This record gives sequence, C-alpha cells and structure tokens, in this order.
Amino acid sequence: MNINKDAFSNGQIASKLWLCEQLEELFEEIDTVVIYAGWYGLTSFLLKSRNQIKIKTIRSFDIDPQCEPIADMINENWVLQDWQFKAFTYDCNEVYIEDMDLVINTSTEHFEDMRWFDNIPHGTYVALQGNNMPHDDHHVYSHDLKDFIQKYPMSKILYQGEKEFKYPDWQFKRFMIIGKK
Repeated sequence: MNINKDAFSNGQIASKLWLCEQLEELFEEIDTVVIYAGWYGLTSFLLKSRNQIKIKTIRSFDIDPQCEPIADMINENWVLQDWQFKAFTYDCNEVYIEDMDLVINTSTEHFEDMRWFDNIPHGTYVALQGNNMPHDDHHVYSHDLKDFIQKYPMSKILYQGEKEFKYPDWQFKRFMIIGKK
C-alpha cells in the first residue's frame, strides 16, 4: 500500500482539526456527511474520534482508486459499525445526493471546474477549504478570503476565516467557509 505522507503533514492535519473545531461550534448532530476529495478519510477519522458531533453516516468520495482501501482501513472501526463510514472511488463532479446534510470539501483548489459545487442541492450545509498556495495541481487560486467566498456563493455564511501556515522556507494561507448553499 503506497501512502502519500503529505496527508499527515502539519498543514493537512492542522487544517482538518480547525475544520472539526468550527463544525463542533455549529452542530451537535448531523445525519449524513458527504466528503468530496476525501483522500485517506482523515477528516472522517478526526470527526468521529473527537466524538463532539453525533454523526450517523459519513460517505467519502475520491477519484483516486488507491484512496478507498486506505480510507476504509483508517476508518475501519466505523466501517464495521453498520457502515457509519464508507469510502468510494467516484468523481465528485458526478455526485448528486439529495439527502445529505453537510458536504465537506477541503480540497477545492484541486477541482478544474465548479460542477461538484453546482450539483450540491440548495439548502445543504457546506464546509469548504482552499488556499493561496501556487502548485502544479491546483486549478482554483484564491488571493484572499474575500476572493474565496466569492467563488462559492452561499445563502447564509455561518463561519468564515483564514489560517496562516509559516514554515522556514515558505508560507501560505488556508481559507474556510461554512454555510448554507
């Protein structure tokens, strides 16, 4: 099993913990969470392990077929409990689920277009993260939080913020909005 160690980097884990903390301020219970570009299921693992929000079901979608078995392994405790968690290999641009309470996408910069966002039903809660880091596989670049918010229109914003990451030889900002589409 070939695992990309970047999934466990400071920036990745700190961003997902920040997401968990903000969601915990807003929600006590969520029936169905759908995670786009779920990678190895670390967001699910953190949400379920922290046990601050009662979540009935988490579905994680990623286009990379190597992610599904790793995500299921990391979240095996919840896979075995009536599929409270399950990863799927699927293109998030093609996902359309009517009964989802919260959609999480912490990788918005990796999507080439807005089909994934357009397919989310209006009235659904959405938690999104992106960044201002130039990178070869980043298709969406946000200059600042205001620019990020304009890319993903919400009918109501419950949280907006940015987190700066500084390292010895580089830095970037991560942006987050949580709201209702």
